[in-house]
Amino acid sequence: MAQLRMLKQYMADIPGPNVQSGLVLRVIRQDEKGKWEELCSKAFNAAQSYQSIIVEKTGYVEDGVFVIADGDRLVATGTAICDHAHPEGFGYVHMIAADSDYAGRKLGFEITAAVLRRLRDDGFATAELTTDDFRLPAIKVYRSLGFIPDLTVDGTMRGRWEAIYEIFGWGLDEYIG
Repeated sequence: MAQLRMLKQYMADIPGPNVQSGLVLRVIRQDEKGKWEELCSKAFNAAQSYQSIIVEKTGYVEDGVFVIADGDRLVATGTAICDHAHPEGFGYVHMIAADSDYAGRKLGFEITAAVLRRLRDDGFATAELTTDDFRLPAIKVYRSLGFIPDLTVDGTMRGRWEAIYEIFGWGLDEYIG
């Protein structure tokens, strides 16, 4: 089944950083790639390779991989994929992950906003991301940042999005397609 796709059509409304005290939002350091893999493996319940998932992605930029750190521990990450050859001209929000031990601390919101600011600063007027139906907390964050569902991916999208929106008590009143 295809992943859900969401689009952000306006990049002017991205909030500035507001990371909780004791946490630091910054670009990943070269020596932290193993820690990134551990965080993402835990978040996605599967082994993750920084090289294949990040570095080898078309549009990878070194200063586009953000982390939130609690001391030496990486607790959230997100990547801005700046592929200017994208046929629709979108920047791509990639690999948003947060440590479940830090649930409720708005890490997903802060890391996604950091990625969006990087995309905006690189000249992208719109952004896209893909996610899964069961990632409800992430979908809630993405909606709060202005992403809307894209129903054009395939014929299952409207029904899948309606089911998700029903869980939240939202009306599917804004979408692409």
